[in-house]
Amino acid sequence: MPKGIQKFKISFGERAITHFGGLFQIHKFCQKLKLKWLLQSYVKFNQPHQYYHTSELILFILYYIISGILRVHNTDTLQFNGVFKRLLGVKSFPNPTTIRRFLHALTLKDIHQIIRVHNLLQEKLFFVNCPQTSVVFDLDPTVLTVYGKQQKARVGYNPKARGKRCYSLFLCFESNHQEFWLGSLQSGDVHPVKLARRFLEDCIVKLPKKIKRIRIRADAAFYDHKFIEPLDEENIGYTIEAHITGPMQFIIPGLKYRHYKKDWEIAEFSYQPHYWKEPHRFVVERRPLPKDPEESAQLSFFTIRNYGYRVIVTNLNLKPRHIWNFHNQRAKGAELNIRELKHNYPLTKIPTQKYTANIAFLQLLLFAFNTINWYKRLCLPKGFRYKTLHTIRQDLLVIPARLVKVGHRNILKFPIGYPYKNLLQQVNRKIENLKI
Repeated sequence: MPKGIQKFKISFGERAITHFGGLFQIHKFCQKLKLKWLLQSYVKFNQPHQYYHTSELILFILYYIISGILRVHNTDTLQFNGVFKRLLGVKSFPNPTTIRRFLHALTLKDIHQIIRVHNLLQEKLFFVNCPQTSVVFDLDPTVLTVYGKQQKARVGYNPKARGKRCYSLFLCFESNHQEFWLGSLQSGDVHPVKLARRFLEDCIVKLPKKIKRIRIRADAAFYDHKFIEPLDEENIGYTIEAHITGPMQFIIPGLKYRHYKKDWEIAEFSYQPHYWKEPHRFVVERRPLPKDPEESAQLSFFTIRNYGYRVIVTNLNLKPRHIWNFHNQRAKGAELNIRELKHNYPLTKIPTQKYTANIAFLQLLLFAFNTINWYKRLCLPKGFRYKTLHTIRQDLLVIPARLVKVGHRNILKFPIGYPYKNLLQQVNRKIENLKI
């Protein structure tokens, strides 16, 4: 084998290099959105800082989340990113202490101002390249386990870490755009049904006036007549997974089942649960249990004899197979988005012990999630529309680069042989020509 270079020296003199070369696209895209101007106009946060404006601190947090830095104390690595300092026009990035102090100082009023900017952009971009008159909301609660002394963290429903303190996070995603719509951080012992009605009302208030039809998909955490019956009165369509109660256990084995797909079958029945005002339509799916007991134990089904069952309640006027086709799309929406937030965003890395500061961080994280979602929808080819942020980083953002000045021109130089050269140039032109 060739030996390569045997002797070399090292030095530390470069000022304009980065391994986040592709992040300039996100910066240019945020400039197109006029994000900094909107933050300066609407976020009136009276915390004097010697070096940074409030809008700059918010942008720094968004960028570090997008870049893949999962913890606040690891943001020190950005201090060596000379390219981004030049692009942003700052001498240094805020250190972890500055970021934490900023989060701690934010009040609920300040957080609502940040959310207002998020909502303004969402409303502005909602119909770009995608006119629509209906929405599908995917509602999903998730658990965030904590390991410190975070305010309002309580022991509650936490299937993966039983007995651990946690937060309950309520999320709503708009299915057509796969976009975060609304989020609420609560104590770990708060049941979703207690907040479900108010949470849905807040989701509906955000809708543009052009939207005429609303449908909802949700898991069994929202299965309650106090939440479901008002949906019937308001003509909101829904499919919600049901708890299989004792009476249902006697009904579902004796139903007449029809083939659905593979070796799965479906049937439907009318049933009036206790405390409900009138009977509702229930659609049941069953599938044979795997022969391997360990594999069967991993399935989240109610089992009777050799079958696993799932039941949903619905008011949609569709055939049973279409009901399940519609409901199962939720797994490709909300559930995948939550997995993305937990794996590729720092959703599970609770940054402070203060409850309000954690709310602020959550809202900024979800703002970053939608920023990337808008970037994919408006700037990238269709093949990248449903790529994860990990793939976007790997292919387009985490690229070594050097900023040089030739004459009066600033040039960002990338490595020779970079495989996505044409795509990067195409995206750059798309951002420059974007009309918003």
